[in-house]
Amino acid sequence: MKEKKTYFDVYELGTIALFALGSALLNTYLPIKAFTQWLGIPGPAAGMALLGGFIFVFWVALAQAIIRKRYAGIVTALLTASFCLLIAPWYGIVSPIWFGVYAIVALLSMGIFVELTASESSKSKFRSVTGGGLGNVACLGITWVAIGVHAGAWAPPKYVPILILAAFVSGCVGSLMAYWVTKTFLQAKSFTKNLLLFS
Repeated sequence: MKEKKTYFDVYELGTIALFALGSALLNTYLPIKAFTQWLGIPGPAAGMALLGGFIFVFWVALAQAIIRKRYAGIVTALLTASFCLLIAPWYGIVSPIWFGVYAIVALLSMGIFVELTASESSKSKFRSVTGGGLGNVACLGITWVAIGVHAGAWAPPKYVPILILAAFVSGCVGSLMAYWVTKTFLQAKSFTKNLLLFS
């Protein structure tokens, strides 16, 4: 009897899990709040606006670009949310008990944007980079609404446009970094393969 193959192989699942864990650990243990307070930027979620591109978008886009299969970005985003919630409550909010669902929805929206705009063509790099920016903005927006509704902490109106712009730029940079890292990785992989063929 023929064994049924899974959609992602062991290497791909391992890569997704590693990237998701890396993202969750950065989100949990980097002193993001202290950094934004030092800069004098009010929250909530100011760290996501400024650094979400590196903390979240980069890893989701990198998984999508390296694995090159549909849903790799979405699965990475969902696994990132799961790891974040296993480590600590989303933004420290424990009431209502289901508040963590917002983390899943926020990061899922980011994964969807990255997934929908992902392209192997270098000509569509602009689209992929824009997707990273929009994904980070969507993630920030959902988190803002969740914290505002359940904790009564809203972003100061005068900072909202600046933080949205920062989130977009941060997401774009994260996506661009993923593109560069993937390009370097694939070139190194191809070089090693050719080297082994000719040795």
